[in-house]
Amino acid sequence: MLEFKKLTLDDISRLKPYFSYSYNRICDNTVGGAFMWRDFFCVEFAEYDDTVIFKAQVTYHENVTAFAPPLGKEFLECVEKIVEYCRFHGLEIIFFNVTDEDIALLRKRFDRYDISKEENWSDCLYHAEDLVSLAGRRFSGQRNHINYFLKMYPRFSFEVMTSSNIADVMEFFVRFSSATSKDSRIFVEENKKTVEVLENFDVYGMVGGLLRLDGAVIAFSLGEVINDVLFIHVEKADLQYRGAYQVINNEFARHFCFEGVRFVNREEDVGDEGLRISKKSYHPCKIIDKYIMMCFL
Repeated sequence: MLEFKKLTLDDISRLKPYFSYSYNRICDNTVGGAFMWRDFFCVEFAEYDDTVIFKAQVTYHENVTAFAPPLGKEFLECVEKIVEYCRFHGLEIIFFNVTDEDIALLRKRFDRYDISKEENWSDCLYHAEDLVSLAGRRFSGQRNHINYFLKMYPRFSFEVMTSSNIADVMEFFVRFSSATSKDSRIFVEENKKTVEVLENFDVYGMVGGLLRLDGAVIAFSLGEVINDVLFIHVEKADLQYRGAYQVINNEFARHFCFEGVRFVNREEDVGDEGLRISKKSYHPCKIIDKYIMMCFL
């Protein structure tokens, strides 16, 4: 029988290797995706035969208990363990963060199922070269913003985030978050966990970059590389500096889309119309849809 336990920061080093098994490039199968949202979704995990299974309360879908598709060597064997667990505890067999690839695998076990799309939670995936070069007419708007920034603020600098400058990033983020509050549980939780990442930067093992102007931080980004994808978990910029968001986006891609990184995942818009417009303006090469899949025996 699977034994689940609460996900904590102490589990990062133990569970991080499992994310390399992810074949669908979704942001949920990353350290940032799993650990930054562990409290919001009450995430627990169990390990079985070199495979990890996450269980969560899916608050955006009737607050049901659901399971992420297993990550590791034994997908279908762990699906059977989930079925056994659900039978024992009287739970419906529900999977969340299910991609098209997962559906194909789960259909090998279940003949009957209901599938519903997780609205607002689709990932935006981009060709890394597009975000590095911003070449062509499609990106003329981004280049215009960047050129304006370069003209107005030529003294800016980009720095890789380290222990020596992370305090400056924290100081900026405290100011930024207090001035840009939104009435949203997701927004509040993201702010809380951004602070946690900055306070535990080495534990999370992320990469980070920042823009500095006249000594002050005016933008930063946090992410991680898994397999051939650079995932962007946090990106913040002071809007009084036109073009700051475009510049941090481009500089971050240029510095961390190193050899072998073919894609950039800028995650979901979670229903925020402004985020949706911004993400689509960078012309994703793929929208990775996710589904809730209720299975019947």
